[in-house]
Amino acid sequence: MLMNQNILIISEIRGIFEEFFRRFLGFIPGFLEALIILIIGYVIGKLIGSLIKIFLQKVLGLDKWLEMKGLEDAIFGISISSFIASLVKWYIYFIFISSAITYLNIPTLSEFLDKFILYYPRIIAFATLILFGLIAGEWLREKILETNIVFKEAIGSGIKFLSVLVTITIALQVLYIDVTPLIWIITILIGGFVLTLSIAVGIGLGLALKDELKPYVKEFMERIRKESDES
Repeated sequence: MLMNQNILIISEIRGIFEEFFRRFLGFIPGFLEALIILIIGYVIGKLIGSLIKIFLQKVLGLDKWLEMKGLEDAIFGISISSFIASLVKWYIYFIFISSAITYLNIPTLSEFLDKFILYYPRIIAFATLILFGLIAGEWLREKILETNIVFKEAIGSGIKFLSVLVTITIALQVLYIDVTPLIWIITILIGGFVLTLSIAVGIGLGLALKDELKPYVKEFMERIRKESDES
C-alpha cells in the first residue's frame, strides 16, 4: 500500500516536470523570435536616431544656431538635436518591443504597449512644445534686455515666465489633461503683468521727459500759486 502511494507521488512529480519541460520547449521558439525582433528594433532605432541627430546638427545646424543666438541655456544646456533624436529612437524601440511581446503570449502587457505606442506621439509633441516655449521665452527676454525701458530685467523675466506657462498649458492639452485652472491663473497673471508694464512704461516716460516737461510744470505751478494769491 505504501509502495503504491510512493509510486503515485513519483508519477505526479514526473508529470509536473514533464508539463513544465513541455511548456518550456514551447516557450523557446517564441522567446527566440522575440529576441530577434528586439535586436532588429535596437539596430533600426539606433540607426534612425543617429540619422536624425546628424540631420539636425549638421544639415540644419540647430544646436549651433541656438549657441549663436545665446539660447542654449534656455533648455539647460541640453542638446536639442540629441533630445529629439532620442524621442524618435525610443518610439521605434517601443514599436519593436510591442511586436516582440506578442510572440511571448503576454496579452495584458501587449495591450498596454499598443495603447502606449498610440499615445507616445503626443508625448513627443508635448516635449517639443516645452522646448519651443523655453527657447521662445528666453528669446523674448533677451529682446527686452536690449531695450532701454525701465525695469527691463523684471519685465523680461515676467514675459519669459508667461510664455513658458502658456506653452505648458497648450502642451498639457495635447496630453488630454484638463488645464482649466491653469488658464484662470494665466489670465490673472497676464492682467497683473499688463498693469505692471503700464506703470513701468509710465514711469519710464516720465523720467525720460522730465527735462522737457519741467518748464510746463513750473508754469502750471506758478499759475496755481498766482490764482491762489488773487483769491
